[in-house]
Amino acid sequence: MKQALRLDPTEQRIVGTLIEKQLSVPDSYPLTEHALVAGCNQSNNRDPVTAYEVFQVAGALMALQQKGVLARIDGAGRVPKYRHKLDEILPCAPGELPVFAELLLRGPQAPGALKPRVGRMGCQAEAAAIEALLRGLASRSVPLVEQLPLGPRERDRRWRHLLGDGSPAGVSEAGPAAAAPAPVASEAPRTPVGDLAVRVADLERQVLALQAELAQLRAR
Repeated sequence: MKQALRLDPTEQRIVGTLIEKQLSVPDSYPLTEHALVAGCNQSNNRDPVTAYEVFQVAGALMALQQKGVLARIDGAGRVPKYRHKLDEILPCAPGELPVFAELLLRGPQAPGALKPRVGRMGCQAEAAAIEALLRGLASRSVPLVEQLPLGPRERDRRWRHLLGDGSPAGVSEAGPAAAAPAPVASEAPRTPVGDLAVRVADLERQVLALQAELAQLRAR
């Protein structure tokens, strides 16, 4: 690729979920839209835990198809299913895909923290081997990950993906300590999501989802 692929937080969560299910429960893959909503919002192995609505996931699925990251599969039953194409547009060596999925699902992590989590997806590797995989992803002509500086009270340096802002579900990597000052009374209250770009992306997905539903109704 000539330029880095950019995914917003909802798209990151969807792609991470698809990779995880493909590798850990292959019999359930590809996934329906409703299975994806449940997978994105599950309480284990997600940081933070989200509460996406169906329309949010539906809009993100359309955006991912337009970006060439996801394929819709029709004909396998009455409900369409979805599969990711990340390994086609970003060819990955064995072990790289589960490592990358974990960064999409849980944000920045050190190799030692990744070890048990990628093990669920068939990557049985020691922390040193996982770090070697990460360094390989970082050394590509278009880097896919980067190593973060050692933070306060951290023993090991963490790595983050570079498909978006590197943090999961719209959470700033800087964390609460670096958050902007509280708005004065004259300012409009901030939304939980935070910035305008994410709000606009959510609105665009809602419009896409509504357009798709309208097209289905007209087809009937």
